[in-house]
This record gives sequence, structure tokens and C-alpha cells, in this order.
Amino acid sequence: MSEFDAIVVGAGPAGSSSAIKLASSGLNVLLVERSDPPGSKSVSGGILWGNELAQIIPDWEKTAPMERYVLSKGTGLLTEDSLISIDFRSKKFEKNKTGYSVLRAKFDQFLANKAKASGATLVTGVTVDKVAFKDKKVIGVEQDGDVITSDVVILAEGANPRVAIDSGLRKPIGDRDVAIGIKEVVKLPEATINERFNLRGSQGYAGEYVLGFLPDGVKAGGFLYTNKDTISIGVVVNSADLRANNSVYSYNIMEQFVTHPFIAPYIEGGKVDEYSAHLVCEGGIQSVPRLSGDGYMIAGDSASLSFSNGLVIQGMNYAISSGIAAAETAIAARSKNNYSADFLKSYDDRLSSSYVLEDMKTFKGIEGVTWSNLMHRAVPKMAENVFFNLFYETGQPKRHLYEILLESSAGTGMSKSQLIMEAYRAVRRM
Repeated sequence: MSEFDAIVVGAGPAGSSSAIKLASSGLNVLLVERSDPPGSKSVSGGILWGNELAQIIPDWEKTAPMERYVLSKGTGLLTEDSLISIDFRSKKFEKNKTGYSVLRAKFDQFLANKAKASGATLVTGVTVDKVAFKDKKVIGVEQDGDVITSDVVILAEGANPRVAIDSGLRKPIGDRDVAIGIKEVVKLPEATINERFNLRGSQGYAGEYVLGFLPDGVKAGGFLYTNKDTISIGVVVNSADLRANNSVYSYNIMEQFVTHPFIAPYIEGGKVDEYSAHLVCEGGIQSVPRLSGDGYMIAGDSASLSFSNGLVIQGMNYAISSGIAAAETAIAARSKNNYSADFLKSYDDRLSSSYVLEDMKTFKGIEGVTWSNLMHRAVPKMAENVFFNLFYETGQPKRHLYEILLESSAGTGMSKSQLIMEAYRAVRRM
């Protein structure tokens, strides 16, 4: 007889959500987290989209440590001298609050404590070495030679899933699977944040940027999110570009972003409260491994369930949804006393019928757009040139937009046919 009905590895959004669902349903659950307290090693852009939490915490909007709801959603292109941006604000965001900024150090602790309050056994500061096998079936986890047994193991250990990899449950991650994320949390008075972003009360801003000014072929994106009295700001850098260029480092790119003339004023006078770095899932559907097998399931970032199309970054909501789906599958398996690969494959089916895998399938290949030369080299320069020529008064006759576009495309280093083909592919994938 197993010591636990289920063992969940990782107390992030996926793992804790799974443990809450399992424990609330009466299962004997062990939730193991290597950081102490939970969340202290987590790095996130900081926006929780959707209301998946309502499935396990009905009053989450009142009790969870949310920072601000997203009233303003921005996306921008940065060149060395310019910022071209769209700032979308809507009263609909205010009426239907679906996006909130969160600080993972607080949010992860909240979820882990909810799992504990639901009846799960929470153990922190412990690193699981690998899963334990018997006759090729997962029967628990191993740590320092000791085996703790369970009927099913749910791996939710984040973007660098060492347990899954070291146990042979998924292939090692490569440059195409992950990017490098760096984040600072900058302390500023609430009134200052409201003034700089034209916000009131608990209204918030969420923005993503293409860093089209970086030298040496390195591609990166930036993000900036408002919290109550801090700003989360950071970059996500293409891993392959960094590996190919030994003279550029991720922290240099972070410095270039936060000191950009149109970004620096947002955080001027602020004090860096936190600084962290982590791997970020960027590989899309092609990086998703086998999700289940005999006695185990993989959820959240461990399964590469993350999505970015340059306009919206989603990860935490996918993690929560997949964690709940894994828990539902484990509950069904217990009722049948069947933890075989064939039965646990219903977890894959649950994700396939949800928006999580549906989104990732719909936008298959989107990473080829978000990390393309078109988006990082051609589009920012073209946009800068077009808008400068449209808006700058020289005292000379105005030129036709078509003429400006032709001139702008000539300065991208890409032929017109290349631009047309790349733009066509981008539109199809987005």
C-alpha cells in the first residue's frame, strides 16, 4: 500500500492548484517544494490571465494577493531612438476583470498555504532527485536514496524540469525550448505609479515590447507591469542568440532596456527590491513532451505549457488549468484503482479539449514569428521610419505613404519578396 494517494512535485501555480483539488476531494496528498518558502525562486512576468482559480478557490479575487487588475494593455516596438506603441484601454476590462498583476513570492505562498489548509502535507526546502520506478511504473519519488511511495506522481517543477529529465520522462531542454528571463521589482510610491501610467485606485498597466535596437543579432523582448507599490520590469532573451554571441550577456540587455529613454522615466527614482533570473518556456507545442505515463503526469511549465505571440504572454493560467486537469485525472484513477498509462492518458484528452492545448495548436509555430528577424529587425525600423516621415514637419511637400513604405523596406536588409513572405507567415501564425 502506498504512503500517499498522490505526490505533487513543485508548489508553483500548477502544483499547488493540483494539490488543492486533490486534497479537497479527500485524497492523501504530499506537496514537495524545493524553495523555502514557496515562490522565493519563482520568476514571472507577473500577469495572471483568466479565472481558472475560481474552480478551486471561489473567492480568489477577494482572498488571493492580487496587485492590480489590467485596465491598460500595451504593446510596443523599441528602436534606439523611438517607441512605437499601442495602448489599449477599455471599460470592458473594468467590468470583466480577467487579468491581474501578481508577485509570485506572495502568490505562490498563498496557493501553497491553501493546499495545506485543504489537507495536503506541504514539505518545503526539499529537492526531489528523481521519481521511483517499479517494473517501469512510477511508484513515488526518491530523495537522498529514500523512496516515498504514492499511487500517482504529478510533476509540476517549472521550466527547468530536472526530475522529469533525470528520470527519463522527457528529453533535455534545448535553446529552442526556453529563453532566459530576467526581472526586477522596482519599489515606487503607489501615487507615483498611478500618475506615471494614468491610473486610479487598483487599475493597472501591462506592456510587452520588442527590443529592436539590440546589436550583434541578439533578439529579446521586454515587459513592464504595475503592482500596488512596485513595478515588475524585465526582459526575455533568445537563448540561441546568447550562446552564439559570447560578447553579449543577458544582464547587459536588461540594463539597455531599463535605461532606454522611453522606459527609464517609468522607474525613475525607484529602488530595486528584487532581482531574479530564470528559464522561460518559449518552444510552443513542439516542445510539449509526453504528458502522462504509467503512474505519472506532467503539468505547467514542466510540460512546456506556455504561450506568447508577442502581444500576450500566458503561463500561470495554463499552469493552473493543467494542474487541475491532472488532479481530476488522478481522482478518476483512484475511483477505478487504475493508474496505468492507458487510463492516465485521459489527462491528455482533458488538456486537448481545453483552451490550453487548443491555443497552442492554433498558434503552432508562433515562436518562429516572435523570434524572427522580421519582428526584431525589420518591423521596428520600418515603423520608426514611416511614422517619423508622417509626423515630422520639414517644410517640404509631403510624400505618399506608399513611397515612404518602399523607402522604409529598403533599409531593413530584407528584399521586398522576403518581407512579403515573412509578413504572410506571421499573419497566418498569429
